[in-house]
Amino acid sequence: MLKIFRVVTPALLLVAPVAHAEFSGNVYLTSDYRVKGVSQTGENPAIQGGLEYGHESGLFAGVFASSVDFFEAGDPWDNDESIEIDLYAGYSGMLGKHLSYDMTLLRYFYPGAMESIDFNELKLGVNLGPARLAYGHANDYINLGESYRYIEANYNLFLPADFTLGLHAGYSFGSFFDNPATAGIEEYTDYGVTLSRELVGLDMSLAYLDTDIDASYAIHSDYLANQGTWVLSLGKGF
Repeated sequence: MLKIFRVVTPALLLVAPVAHAEFSGNVYLTSDYRVKGVSQTGENPAIQGGLEYGHESGLFAGVFASSVDFFEAGDPWDNDESIEIDLYAGYSGMLGKHLSYDMTLLRYFYPGAMESIDFNELKLGVNLGPARLAYGHANDYINLGESYRYIEANYNLFLPADFTLGLHAGYSFGSFFDNPATAGIEEYTDYGVTLSRELVGLDMSLAYLDTDIDASYAIHSDYLANQGTWVLSLGKGF
């Protein structure tokens, strides 16, 4: 059983922040909140939203929130989390004409949790056209005193009829995974393919997400599901 395993990353940071955007935001409804291939809502829908301010200097700050539900009520591991709130701030800039970078410090909050699992993460990213590489490091993951590290690669293909195909692969590792029997998981890779398009003024996407988590720790459905699934999202940016 996947016990104390938590992985959270704000959806707003899947792409590089826009330094000149001033205030921007979005609201989304998704059929399943998956982070690094793992369901954060027991395969149930989630409502999400975010607000960001970007200054022309390259400084930016924002907030992201989503409903979450890691364990069924009554489960001995249930910690009463029902919402995730992520505060972040950082800086983005250019390295030459085509290469950009961003550095972001995040704080993850879970209001209402019986025991605090709030933690910090530092993310570093570089972008070259439609390609992005990023690295995340949390040195005290969910207050366990262990590190959680994540590397990811993303690439966007712009298709006819204004469709975009997003390709993603990531790898989770760090001292958190040193004792799989306690963590309930080993180091693993997650990957996904997303087809998105704006339609009737709304942002729509359909994604297929999966991991290489082996049979020992595979969860095929419900809480903390980590096997292949389709996720449909509908939202609006402003």
